[in-house]
This record gives sequence, structure tokens and C-alpha cells, in this order.
Amino acid sequence: MRANSIRPPESIPYSPQDLARAPRGSFLPVNRARGPVSRFPLISDNVSLQFRLVKIIKESIINSPVASRPTYSFWVVLLIMVLAESGSIMSTDLYTPSLPHLTEFFATTPELLKLTISLNLIAYGFAQLIYGPLSDRFGRRPVFLGSIFLFTVASIACGFAKSIDQLLIARVLQGLFAAAQAVMCLAVFKDLFTEKEQLKAYAIYGMAIALTPAVAPVFGGYIHVLLGWEYNFFITAAVGVLTAILIYFLLPESTTPDHHALKLRSILQNYWSVFTNRGFLVYAGLAGVALGFVYIFVTAAPFILISYFGVETQHFGYYQAVIVVAFFLGSMLATRLVDFWQPLQVLNLGLLITLVGASIVLGLVFIGGLSPRSLSFAYLFIAFGLGPIFAVAPTRAMAAVEKSVGSAAATFGSLEVGLSGVIAGIVSVFHDDTPAPFGFVIGLTAVFAIVLGIAANRTKNQ
Repeated sequence: MRANSIRPPESIPYSPQDLARAPRGSFLPVNRARGPVSRFPLISDNVSLQFRLVKIIKESIINSPVASRPTYSFWVVLLIMVLAESGSIMSTDLYTPSLPHLTEFFATTPELLKLTISLNLIAYGFAQLIYGPLSDRFGRRPVFLGSIFLFTVASIACGFAKSIDQLLIARVLQGLFAAAQAVMCLAVFKDLFTEKEQLKAYAIYGMAIALTPAVAPVFGGYIHVLLGWEYNFFITAAVGVLTAILIYFLLPESTTPDHHALKLRSILQNYWSVFTNRGFLVYAGLAGVALGFVYIFVTAAPFILISYFGVETQHFGYYQAVIVVAFFLGSMLATRLVDFWQPLQVLNLGLLITLVGASIVLGLVFIGGLSPRSLSFAYLFIAFGLGPIFAVAPTRAMAAVEKSVGSAAATFGSLEVGLSGVIAGIVSVFHDDTPAPFGFVIGLTAVFAIVLGIAANRTKNQ
């Protein structure tokens, strides 16, 4: 055999004919009859480099923002958020018809019973500052699930309360754990939806959750009569369990956990950037004032209608239902207007209608013309105007921030609910068994709405 007929495997693993026949840009076989590629250092290095390049390219594609975007259904996400917030609303609205009767059950005063609403709101508002950084650090899903579980436990504790002190503590805990629901809604909507989708989502969200305060007092009144006030909280706990199941199986994780989110410096920087954002603060304040109008009614109306005017407990819910239907219709109008109007135009319309209703209430109170029907009629205007406000304010507030979505969502919710809790607290403090404090706080809240509305328009112009 001639010497040149024997080719050492280490030198040339493929013949020139093999290389010529190979398509341009293709990979050569990894394993051939002439021996494994690993025996040929030169070609082995090239093939290894090729596979490493392919791996890097694949990883870069998989980890890109577009490829890593979670798959979700707009309506499924909206359903979960509506159910979660409905449970939070039910925790208050289901048992409001029972409030006048609990003075005798707990041997306490109306002022202390009203604190079960205002303290719950304040806890609900300020606890959101905690859940923002937590959701940025650990993700939305685990924080959401944990808070829903603890909210359910606190709801059961409310039902087993044997004294006003126990009920107050349980209600504060209920507010603390329910706070995550508002943060998750804002953060998940911001994570997953475009700004136009957010406008529609908040409008539809407002329409859907409007049904809860419409239906809850009606059922709450009958539950009080048939089963007892405790079962209102047990039903709330059942809604918490259902929500947790849906979150676990259907809600995707919408963010990438930030391992630096819980560092003190990072937390302070994030909150400082949010609290110094004028546009964000204006819209968050508007949302708080709007929610304040809601909780003025929730806090004072049971005593005005049931105790002052003598409305039957089981009929109280119908008066609130009429008002909530107006809010539903206002939210429906907002879903139509966002396709044709600018967000600020929608907001101004809502403010104008709300202020008309507040003026009517204020006039009725101080001329002595207030009655169950006239109160409901005047509040129709307030509730209708709140629909467009709640559709625009969260979207514009979140659009004003570019990062730290969890912290921004927490700040928004904290300001919104904290401000409304303070407004409800003023109603409780000045309670005197007449509608006068109710009218005074309505007028004060209307002034705040006017000031913030002017600021929102100036912010837009700037």
C-alpha cells in the first residue's frame, strides 16, 4: 500500500470531495464511519464553536422581551382581578346593613362601629406600600396567593368576633391582607396591557365590580335577617378561596423578579421617584377623592336611611343598588368614549357630572329637603360621574411612571384608599345622628375634586 493512500485521522477528517459536496453554510456530520469527530481537533473545534453559537442565539431569542412575554387571555386576567376586588368590596358592603344592629350586639356606640370601616380602609391603603416592593422582588403570583389566603383567614376571624375590640382587630387585619389585591390589579394591567387596553380594562373592571356593592347590601340584609351578621364574613371567605384557586391555575406570572427590589436604598429610590412625580400624584389624588364619595355613602347612609329615616334593614340594599347601577352606566359610557375622546376629556366630563350631584346633595341637606328618594336621586349623578373618573385616573397615573411598576401601583392604591379612608373617618368623627356631617363632608370632598381637576388639566398643558 502506498504511503499517501493512508491518511492519518488527526490531519484531514474529510476529503476535498466531501467538503465540495457539502451545501454552503451546512454543518458537517458529527459522527462518520471514519471515526468520531473528537478524533479530529481542527474540525471538532469548528463544530463545537458552531453549536455554541447556535445555543447562544437560541437563548437570546428565548430570553428576549417578546419571546418571554407570558401568554394570557385578556378576559381571564380581567375576571380574576374582578373576583379578587369583589371579595374585598364584599368584606365591607355585605355587612353594612348590619351596622345599626351591632351596637346592641356588641354593646357599643355607632362611632366605634363606623371605625370598622374607616380603620379597615386606612389599613388597606397603607399596607399597599409593602406589597409593591414584595411583588417586584418575588413576582405577582406568590404575593397574590399568600395575601388571598391570609385575607380568607381574617374574614373568618371577623365572623367569630365576640366583642367590638376583636372585630376592630380582625377588620384591620382584613384590610391589611386585602391590600395586595389592588396592587396586583394595577401592576398586572400595566405589565400585560397597552395603555388603550388598560383604559378599556379599567372601564370594564369598574362596570363589573360595580355589581358587587349593588348586590352585596341586598344579600347582606337578608343574610343578617335569616342567618346572622357573621355569615356575611363567612361568604367573603368562600370568595377568597375561589379566587386563590383561579389565580393558581389561570393567572400567569407577569414580571421578572428583581432581586434588588427589597434593598432599602432601592425601595427609597423607587418611592422617592413616585412621590415626586406630580402627574402621578394628581391622578392618584383624583382617584382617592372619587373613592371618598363612595365611602361617604357606605359609612353614613346606613345610619341616615335606617336609623334617621326608618328604612327597613332588608330594604337598604335597594337604595345602594340604584346608585351602583348609575356607576355601572357611567363606566359603560367611559368604555365608548375612550375610543373617540382624549383621556382628559373623559375625565373632565366625569368630574363635571359628579360635582353637579355633590351640589344637589349639599343643597338638600342644608335646606332640609333630604329624604331617602332625594338622596338616592342626587347620588345618581355622583355615581354616574365616577365611572369615567375611575377609568382614566389609574391609567394616566401609571402612564406617568416608567419603572418600578410594583412600587407605583402600591403608592397609587395607598393614596387612593388612604385618602378615601380619611374622608370616611371624618364622617365617623362628626357623627351626630343627623345628615348634617354627611352634607359637610360631601362639600369638602367636592372642593378637593375641583382643585385636583384643575391640576390635572394644567399638568396636561405643561
